[in-house]
Amino acid sequence: MIFDVEALLLARLADKCAPSSVLRGTFDPVDLTDDSTSPVVAQIQIAGTEPTGATGRNLRLGVVYGVHVFLDTARADAGEKQAAADLFEDALEALVDYEYQPGRHVEIVGGKTTEFDGRILRLAFGLTFPAHVVGT
Repeated sequence: MIFDVEALLLARLADKCAPSSVLRGTFDPVDLTDDSTSPVVAQIQIAGTEPTGATGRNLRLGVVYGVHVFLDTARADAGEKQAAADLFEDALEALVDYEYQPGRHVEIVGGKTTEFDGRILRLAFGLTFPAHVVGT
C-alpha cells in the first residue's frame, strides 16, 4: 500500500508538472554527474515512518516522504534553472492537500532542508500520509 501511494504521487506530479519533467521514485537512481541526463530531476523518496498507534496486530502510522528537486547548477542554463524553480513550485501546488484516495489527503510537513554543495542544489519539502498495517 505504501508504494501504491508513491505511484499515485508520481502520477499526480506527471499530470500537474511540465511534460518534460524528469520524475523519479524511491528506488530510482538520480545521477546528475552523467552529462547525458537532464540537469533537473525531481524525486519522491520515502524518508521514514512514524507510528501513531497500535492495537494487537494493527498498526497505524504516518508515512513520511521527501520531495526533492535537484539541479546541477554547473550544467544548467537559465531556462533549466527556471524549470527547476517551476518544478518545485508546481510539485508543492500539486501535492498540497492532495486527496490520493477518497477522504485521504497528504499533509505537507517539514522535510530535508534545501542544500547546495557548490554544484548540486536540492530544493526540498516533505509530506506525510496515514497508513494501516496488519501483522501476520
